[in-house]
Amino acid sequence: MDNARKTFEAIVSLTSGRMNFDDFYARSIYQLGIIAEKRGDKVAAQRNYEKFLLLWKDADPGLPELGDARKRLAEMKGN
Repeated sequence: MDNARKTFEAIVSLTSGRMNFDDFYARSIYQLGIIAEKRGDKVAAQRNYEKFLLLWKDADPGLPELGDARKRLAEMKGN
């Protein structure tokens, strides 16, 4: 899990190429949310899910990551 976290963090830290690879960037933030949640860091998980949902607010609503992130975030908030 640490290797995956480091890889996703590296992708998120890139400043060039985000315009061409924005889906990888956004999905990396989503994955960081999952990793943080599994590690028990609810604050980081919530922050990453919220950032992911903000980035993809205009994305196709049928994408599975959107539904999953919303569900996980709602569960964390007790909704």
